[in-house]
Amino acid sequence: MRTDFNEKAFTERTVALIRKSSCELPDDIRDALQKAKNAEARQSTARDILDTILENVQAAKAQQAPLCQDTGLPVFYVDHPADISTRRLKKCIRTAVASATKQGCLRPNAVDALSGVNSGDNLGEKIPAFSFTEWDKAEVRVRCLLKGGGSENVSAQYSLPRSDLFAGRDLDGVAACVVDAVVNAQGNGCAPGIIGVGIGGDRVSGMETA
Repeated sequence: MRTDFNEKAFTERTVALIRKSSCELPDDIRDALQKAKNAEARQSTARDILDTILENVQAAKAQQAPLCQDTGLPVFYVDHPADISTRRLKKCIRTAVASATKQGCLRPNAVDALSGVNSGDNLGEKIPAFSFTEWDKAEVRVRCLLKGGGSENVSAQYSLPRSDLFAGRDLDGVAACVVDAVVNAQGNGCAPGIIGVGIGGDRVSGMETA
């Protein structure tokens, strides 16, 4: 087992990653919001809403406060060398999640599905969620996705062919399903929406790809 892996330093860097994920919107998403705002008519409701979102983005980064009151379910994608135990990595990340929750970077969202009891620290069965991939590099890479409930509420899966949509097993059929999913999602998810599409695989891998 590798002995030079510094658990304390790794945990601290993971806390910083969680804070950045919660408080700072990626530049490409912010730029897309700005472009969308500029495309709307002045004094329109759409432009005002996008302007408010952009003001919130700026304030959240400046104050290092969560972008949204619902900070979502922490999902971690971890690439690691073969000689670092995934159990050690998971232990450090869970410690980081509890610490970030205590610091106010995450809202305590972890609620037992059956009892309804909130753990208070975002730790629980399958919370946070992990995906580990072994690679040939010496370093560990951690990516954090704070997956809000709005995206879960409007996610959809389709099997092709789909007769009610006149959708065959081809790209035109995929497009018909995407349009149907977007129409059905209107007003039910957190705006603005970003569409992710996964094609093929089983139900789990298809959702993950999307």
